[in-house]
Amino acid sequence: MRKKSLLALLLAVAVLLTGCALVEKDPEVDRATEIIRVGDTVYTKGQVQDEVAYQLSYMNYIYSMYGMAFDANDPETIAQAQQQVIDYLIEEAVLTQKIDELGLSPLTEEEQAALDAQVEAAWTQNLDSVKASYFADTELAGEELDAALTAKCEELGVTRESLVKTETAYLLQDKLYNHIVKDVTVTDEELLAAYTENVEADRATFETTPSAYGARINNASTTAYYRPAGYRMVKQILVEFTPDDLALLNEVEGLIAEQKAAVTAAETALTNLGVADADTLLTKVTVSMAQPAMAVSFLATATNLTNPVATQAPAMDVTAAFDDTVDEATAAAVKSLAEAKALLAFYQHQLTTATNNAFANLDAEADAIIAQLKEGADWDVLMAEKTDDPGMKEGAATAITGYAVCEGFASFDEPFVTAAMALKNVGDISPKTRGAYGYYIIQYAADVAEGAIPMEEVQEELTAAQLTTKQEATYDQAIAQWVTESNATVNYEALK
Repeated sequence: MRKKSLLALLLAVAVLLTGCALVEKDPEVDRATEIIRVGDTVYTKGQVQDEVAYQLSYMNYIYSMYGMAFDANDPETIAQAQQQVIDYLIEEAVLTQKIDELGLSPLTEEEQAALDAQVEAAWTQNLDSVKASYFADTELAGEELDAALTAKCEELGVTRESLVKTETAYLLQDKLYNHIVKDVTVTDEELLAAYTENVEADRATFETTPSAYGARINNASTTAYYRPAGYRMVKQILVEFTPDDLALLNEVEGLIAEQKAAVTAAETALTNLGVADADTLLTKVTVSMAQPAMAVSFLATATNLTNPVATQAPAMDVTAAFDDTVDEATAAAVKSLAEAKALLAFYQHQLTTATNNAFANLDAEADAIIAQLKEGADWDVLMAEKTDDPGMKEGAATAITGYAVCEGFASFDEPFVTAAMALKNVGDISPKTRGAYGYYIIQYAADVAEGAIPMEEVQEELTAAQLTTKQEATYDQAIAQWVTESNATVNYEALK
């Protein structure tokens, strides 16, 4: 891995740094003052100030993207940026000198061809970006457009020559990195130590938070070196709700959420009136709704709903039989609560009916899949063809391994987990199971044996990771040593 320039991506926008001087100085002479010397390499005050300005401008841009304030004139901020630039320039000089010293500067024909191709690709990408940003609606074409794009790139501080310089530096740093790390290897002892450390770390994590194992496996993020007890791997064919049914379900669920808020507000109003027993008062209220709807009684009578599903609030007639102990304000508040609860009950029944209708629309398809499986159809082939679950479609890692689940695994829909854990043996298939997204048809794909993952399963991956870590450490140590040995000098006083 090459270490790219710290300031390679900084915006080329100058930030004016001003200060007070007791003695007037010639600006050009002042900018030419030597600040850093690394062997025969010298960086002037002007070079350092320009790099500091770039970095401050870039930080200001990044902060502004997140709506955060950034003071580019703060002395502490400037001092930090200045030190970062000085450290970077010293390292840059040391790297350049070492590249020359080790004879890495000359490029082979193959390296030069790769560099030319990279420069061409980078230049084309810049031109395309500028065209999209500044010439989207242009009528220019051919050589005129090419000239305009090139001029705009130069105006923005990007030229083909600058790209050649940057990409050459990257390539030479790659060569230096490879030279430094070429003899680095990972021993069996180091590999075993890393494996043992990872196993123990994962064991501790999963003992404390068992669900972390399932989350890691199902996201295919990183390897789990330890498998906790209680897990199994399952696959599913999801028969998803139709778009129309899903839209209706979402709409009704939204109405229920709104109505729950209305019930809460009505209850709060009664509390503010000092009513402690609203339920008793509600038994004195009856809400009748225009058909096709239903009648709601707060006694013990049944509620009847007529089809079809409605998303518009029906007309309601609220009647009450309060005695003289209930004042007018309380009576009105109780009626409002009764009306809110009746409408909530109405929408909840609409959701029940809409859900039943949605599943009825899937029954034929789900039953056909179950029938094919019972007749011996290959699970994976049928799953690839029929499932609506993106995680089970061809190309998804979990389509091969399945999902890791255990009792109470909250990352998945509860009916899915319950059905998955009810299966007795590997290879068993669940009946169609109602869930939040449609019907789940689940296969018990494999057991998950408790304990450390076998070393041979992770040896290649772990070796590569440890080699990269060791190479980077070796490279960093070499650079740090070379910087120390360079005896670079910095004239901090002249920067004031």
